[in-house]
Amino acid sequence: MLALHYDQKPNKLELVKDRPIPIPTDEEALIRISIAGICSTDLEIVKGYVSGFSNILGHEFVGVVTRCPSRPDLEGKRVVGEINCNDGHYCCSDPIFQRNHAPGRSVLGIINKDGTMAEYITLPVANLHIVPQELTDSEAAFTEPLAAACRIIEQGLPIPGSDVAVIGDGKLGLLVAAVLQAETETDVPAVGNSANGQTDVLLGLEGRFPLVVEASGSPQGVLAALRLTQPMGRLLLKSTVSITERGGVPWAQVANDIVVHEKVLMGSRCGPMDMALEVMTRHESIRRLLKGMVTAVLPLEQALHAFDVAKRKGVMKVHLSNQKV
Repeated sequence: MLALHYDQKPNKLELVKDRPIPIPTDEEALIRISIAGICSTDLEIVKGYVSGFSNILGHEFVGVVTRCPSRPDLEGKRVVGEINCNDGHYCCSDPIFQRNHAPGRSVLGIINKDGTMAEYITLPVANLHIVPQELTDSEAAFTEPLAAACRIIEQGLPIPGSDVAVIGDGKLGLLVAAVLQAETETDVPAVGNSANGQTDVLLGLEGRFPLVVEASGSPQGVLAALRLTQPMGRLLLKSTVSITERGGVPWAQVANDIVVHEKVLMGSRCGPMDMALEVMTRHESIRRLLKGMVTAVLPLEQALHAFDVAKRKGVMKVHLSNQKV
């Protein structure tokens, strides 16, 4: 099968044409990928975000189950899938900890698990969610990043009636703002990546918000987010960036601000995919946003070119299509 493989040690991104089709275990399904999305995390991986990475890239997808030994009723169904694979069958009383942080887990297209930029993948049956008929493949391919936005609500934020701001007007920032606005009926301003702490926009909003979500994808985004966060407010971090990225954060400055103004710093990653599918189905405004975010759709055969397109300034979402016309 075709697959886009990245090896971090020689820093080699390669479209492989003869990769073996994976064989599902009794607990897994074999899925033919219909659409795979290129995520900012994928771009960071090829900059060195995951040390020693040597796998097929990608974790955003929609596809069709072609084989499922334990659940033949799923064969032929359109599915999306959670990216954390509980390989060690870890079990605890906290289902969210189990979903996001099971010890020894692999992570689709990120840690020890080949990803979605290929013709086929395998995933545990427990990770799969059937796509509602109302959603198109293009919309469903956004389920994973939209779930990351829904994670904020799953974490109990924002507090009803309170103001919230989002740093970052890129892919994730727009999704976060849209979900919070749709689900809380609160106006959520999204401040662009260029807001590095020196703009008039920040001066006008400084210290106003009890909750600020940092989703800029930039190491400097946290500084802008801190400026908007009010004393005793919460700063929630969504961005992950390569440690080789230029313009590192002066953490002494960050720590001083957090201590002196008693701010709470939180992390937030993978979220509930069932909620993401339900939110997409229920809110036409979000489906319109998703449609407008797709900058380009390119065949898997052009994956290297697609990666170059995804790196360009101003480009939003690039989809790799494996659908036969």
